[in-house]
Amino acid sequence: MTKQQLTGGQMVVDGLIRQGVEIVFAVPGHGNTALLDAFVEREDEIKVVQAMHEQGAAHMADGYYRSSGKIAAVATSIGPGATNTVTGIVTAFSDSQPMLVITGSVHTYMENRGVLQEIDRPNGSAWGAMIEKTVKRWWRPVTLGQIPRVVTQAFNAMREGRRGPVLIDLPQDLQAEAGEYEYVEGAPLDMPRPVGSAEAIRAAAELLRGARRPVILAGGGVIAADAAVELQAVAERLGAPVTHTFMGKGALSAAHDLYAWPCGDLGSIPGNGMTKQADVILAVGTRFSDRITSSYRKGVTFNFPDTKLVHIDIDGFEIGRNYPADVGIVGDAKATLLGLLGELGETASDYRQTEYFAELQFLKQEWEEYLRPAREADVRPITNSRAMVEIRKALPEDAIWVTDSSNPANGAFNEFPIYQPKTNIVAGGMSGIGFGLPAAIGAQIGAPEQQVVAYIGDGSLLQTGTELATAAMLGVPLIVIVMNNGGWEAIKDLQIELFGDNRNITTAWKQHSTGEPYFADAVGFAKSLGVDGERVEEPEDVLAAVQRGIEHAGPYVVEVMSANALPWTKLHTTGWWDLTVPAYLGEKRDAYVTNRGF
Repeated sequence: MTKQQLTGGQMVVDGLIRQGVEIVFAVPGHGNTALLDAFVEREDEIKVVQAMHEQGAAHMADGYYRSSGKIAAVATSIGPGATNTVTGIVTAFSDSQPMLVITGSVHTYMENRGVLQEIDRPNGSAWGAMIEKTVKRWWRPVTLGQIPRVVTQAFNAMREGRRGPVLIDLPQDLQAEAGEYEYVEGAPLDMPRPVGSAEAIRAAAELLRGARRPVILAGGGVIAADAAVELQAVAERLGAPVTHTFMGKGALSAAHDLYAWPCGDLGSIPGNGMTKQADVILAVGTRFSDRITSSYRKGVTFNFPDTKLVHIDIDGFEIGRNYPADVGIVGDAKATLLGLLGELGETASDYRQTEYFAELQFLKQEWEEYLRPAREADVRPITNSRAMVEIRKALPEDAIWVTDSSNPANGAFNEFPIYQPKTNIVAGGMSGIGFGLPAAIGAQIGAPEQQVVAYIGDGSLLQTGTELATAAMLGVPLIVIVMNNGGWEAIKDLQIELFGDNRNITTAWKQHSTGEPYFADAVGFAKSLGVDGERVEEPEDVLAAVQRGIEHAGPYVVEVMSANALPWTKLHTTGWWDLTVPAYLGEKRDAYVTNRGF
């Protein structure tokens, strides 16, 4: 290759393009001006999208990857421009989603002088050290010659093993200075993913072939590895019900007869019913968090070690971390499930003719009956369950459903049907309110031919709702459904459940001067930013409102005035979650201590 004279910013841009990056989500500042200028001359090769806030930029890059499978970059300034990305980085790290974050940094020759926005304690330019616990790797090059290799290494780090975000903290002087440039080749983009050991796969197949009540637990690793086809094949070979984690939803279609809905504290009747009675569980790409295990309380969701466990994960640390594995397999979900399928061989029996299958169908029907009252409730404000039934009717099966946290996300987890992989995007491990809208914008850019829906609460909108301005400027055909209940309803209900009716605090929004309830005007806010929309107060009007959103040329907000009092706000819990009760609450505290798993 002929060597060129390029600035450090131009070197970074060239490296991104060569690595296949098509989009950068950016917020400008004095710390990244030279870097951003380097994109101008290559606008036909890589697109720069301006976000309103650095957290939003990071969530957009995250949602973009989850919908498209393509890595995006985030470019921000120094100091607060960098630190504002933390929630987005941590969310991606927890959920094993790759993104390249490039932040401006203090000039190499002024480090440790405490210049504007330098984090200089306990050492100069300390931003990288501050965030290093939540990125796979980070770099701060100090010479131009380091930049090409740093960019290549960043992509190697993001793609290998358990994926995740990385950081390049790029000094301002290096962005602007020119030097000799030669691109550094890295690992091939199509490098094969690791397969579990043949011996372990044979042992797993033997254990599963002998199982009378096998169950498959699908985690986010199935989605990340594009392993839904292989997972379904293994499930059908074994006649095994498939339950899932927050991140694993969509690994098996909700229309499939072996789909068992989710398990855990917010799990379903069939999900928890099948897992706690299983003799062998095949867990794929999951870390067994407290939400999926009912806080490890035996007999509620799982019965390990009485139940045998086959655990497949790309990260060997997760195997045996929370439950002992009878067979542990370190490997990529797709490749390993394909190997397992080969070892299982063919079967002459039809799983649909078994008593085990009939039991699953009975529990699924029980779940439908359990959900029916909230789904059919003709009450005002509207129940989330009723709203979701109407929303699902309006959406195509391949619509991408984006949630974040609180009542909307929790309700969607255990009752909103998802039919295809990569059409359920959620802030799984961090469960951060504010993820939904910017992640949905990124997802819509990543999958322009699919309808994307952000299903969020009013609390979420008030955290990152300014990104509606980004949606307006881009003109993305995104639907934002805001369930407006005038407060932090999920936490309010927890307070009432744990402490009593008179002990909820800071969760129901009120006008301080009058004590009257406060409700944000989501549609009015959206219109002020150039996004059209409508408010819905009648259950029978939800379907038509969402259909109008689909037909609308740009982004559209549907604000649904939703239930804000028990019993209609109560989540459909069939498991248990360890929420601590203060010692001064006497009998409630005693009951809590008795019930917890430790």
